[in-house]
Amino acid sequence: MTRARQAFVRPDSDLGNWAQVEPYFARLRGAPLRSSAEIEEWLLDASELAAALDEARTVRDVAMTCQTDDPRRERAYLDFIEHVLPPARVAWNELDRKLLEASAHRDLPSPRYDVFMRRVRNRVELFRERNVELHTQDEKLRQQYQKICGAMTVTIDGREQTLEEAGRDLELPDRARRRTVWEAIWTRRMADCDTLDALYDDMVRVRTQIAHNAECRDYREYAFRDLERFDYTPRDCEAFAAAIERAGVPAARRLHAARRERLGVDRLRPWDLAVDPVGRPPLRPFASVDELVEKCERVFARVDPTFADQFGVMRREGLLDLASRRGKAPGGYMTTFEVRRLPFIFMNAVGLHRDVETLLHEGGHAFHGFATRDEPLVAYRSSPIEFAEVASMAMELLAMDRLDEFYGPADLARAKREQLEGIVLFFPWMAQIDALQHWVYANPGHTRDERREAWLELRRRFGGLEDYTGFEDVQAHFWHHKLHPFVHPFYYVEYGIAQLGALAVWRNSRHDYSRAVRQYRTALALGGSRPLPELFETAGARLDFSESTLAPAIAEIERVLAETD
Repeated sequence: MTRARQAFVRPDSDLGNWAQVEPYFARLRGAPLRSSAEIEEWLLDASELAAALDEARTVRDVAMTCQTDDPRRERAYLDFIEHVLPPARVAWNELDRKLLEASAHRDLPSPRYDVFMRRVRNRVELFRERNVELHTQDEKLRQQYQKICGAMTVTIDGREQTLEEAGRDLELPDRARRRTVWEAIWTRRMADCDTLDALYDDMVRVRTQIAHNAECRDYREYAFRDLERFDYTPRDCEAFAAAIERAGVPAARRLHAARRERLGVDRLRPWDLAVDPVGRPPLRPFASVDELVEKCERVFARVDPTFADQFGVMRREGLLDLASRRGKAPGGYMTTFEVRRLPFIFMNAVGLHRDVETLLHEGGHAFHGFATRDEPLVAYRSSPIEFAEVASMAMELLAMDRLDEFYGPADLARAKREQLEGIVLFFPWMAQIDALQHWVYANPGHTRDERREAWLELRRRFGGLEDYTGFEDVQAHFWHHKLHPFVHPFYYVEYGIAQLGALAVWRNSRHDYSRAVRQYRTALALGGSRPLPELFETAGARLDFSESTLAPAIAEIERVLAETD
């Protein structure tokens, strides 16, 4: 595929140089907005500039996360967030204000621009120029977390490995070996415990100041507005957590009790959670990244041939960086090069079943990007996070019965069980990570000991049956390995909300698979152009995360798990 045509931003512009970027903003500031037609044309130019700047940042971010120990890549990323993003934030606010001051904006066609204008008004209300430097500080702190974690390795049996590579052995039947590996991983993580605690202290301080500068009560209020959570509140998140405590935690603990019984152990230990409970060897779905890609492409074809075609584009265009290696940032993500309008997938595959799940998940995000590729407004090419994660999580579930591309019948049943059990176990974990952040930012003056105790209380409330005796310090800092509180504050409850939407798509597919996939694709194509509840409805789901939605979804999972037994 070729680069999308550019009419406003010259393709040879150096967008890492503010002196070359600023004239584009000047042209937009000086353009007349006397009619809705002029505004629509102006918005296309502004959107093209937004896409170009977004791609300039994304290129640097991808390069840095692919090799966090390369100082040149780090410097290129830091130069951009220090010298281009700050003045760009100010310039975008000026353009937002110009748009709102143009009386002709009231004549923009409805409903086409309704969501867009709501977002503009929210941005203007939230923007404070004195926060620009603080946002840059926050960005640099986030990058430090990636760098610290990217440098973590362990040496086991004389071989240096990334933590992801070492984690493969947590699936081995040999319990003593699992403990050795688990201890090695967490000894390494805990070596940076104080560093990460200090880093998080700095993040909380900076983010709290950002909130106060914007006249928000705390960073939670600021984050909810900044994340454009127009359709639910912190109180709804607290109610979601309570519903999980009533319906999700008992189900998760039932799974742990069954695991403990099948393993034949008195106490379920943290190194007992990934192994097959009846002693079968680990699922090893692929031996190379090429095999992972080839087989996932076949799975996508069986969900819908269009998805395989799109994944093939990514493969041919070099838009996949999937193998784990030293110096690579942890985790996985999908991002989009907005000028080319092509997605990119990053992950750390080491040959595990969860790698298959991750590629299916990120593939769902990528197909969302392809579905909105022809949308002229960059703001509408992505949906709210809550629905973006429906795209990814529903793909995992729609693909689940097609994993015979990787497995024979017995292992396919195992893979399906792992997937469904993982969903049940995820809800309480999500509640812990979300609730921790609510507590942290509602109590910004807390001490590390108070934060530790708040986390341990959440573990008591939502945790499973695993026993951390002798490793209490690991338990108290277990959240450190989850990047979201550090890098994406308050971005986690979306996974729980989206999981309920994805389960609705899956439950629909069990009755009419083709119709469920059609609804899913139709919803993806809307991007962010419609309000969140409408996106859920189009996909055949409801934006509802009360117990009345959660409990039946978990009950159906438990029924399917009973059938696999």
